[in-house]
Amino acid sequence: MRIQAPRAIIDFHKNDIYGNPIQLSQLKGKKVILCFFRDAACPFCNFRVYELTHRYKAWQKQNVEVIAVFSSTDEEVRHFVGRHSRPFRMVADPDLEIYNSYGVEHSSFALVKALLFKLPRIFMGIKTGGYPSKNPNVKLVPADFLINEKGHIADCWYGRDTSDHIPLKRLQAFIDSPPKTGLDAIGANAA
Repeated sequence: MRIQAPRAIIDFHKNDIYGNPIQLSQLKGKKVILCFFRDAACPFCNFRVYELTHRYKAWQKQNVEVIAVFSSTDEEVRHFVGRHSRPFRMVADPDLEIYNSYGVEHSSFALVKALLFKLPRIFMGIKTGGYPSKNPNVKLVPADFLINEKGHIADCWYGRDTSDHIPLKRLQAFIDSPPKTGLDAIGANAA
């Protein structure tokens, strides 16, 4: 079931793909972009990771952290996504524990829609290192959550197809917004 903003984060404690512990609540004081991807070999996912990688340095100067969650194993994420240097944290969640707690959806229709209408993104994804592979979670639909400095989810994005992430313009508006204080800290959508 989808969650709605504004609301407090749903905390998790896992190791990243290199074995380093990460706990979402410990990032309070930073803006966090929490991205859920289908799998590490997915062309759509690899293209989006490429986009995030090239923006991260500027975002980091603005006190922003990115956490990318994949339904693949640590080894698969290191092989497909981690073979190129990624400046942000990546988490493997093959049991879908974090996915389920954030209401990330599965949809055959969303998969077909992406394959029919997003062919150029598939080619861009293949060019950046992804390629279709057998994955039991192939029908996962991407989702993104924008978390403010107070540890509250300010905006939720549930993809309309298996290539659909929050628009970069909307993401940048959230990053550029001033820190929230008082009642505003619970979260206002960055439209």
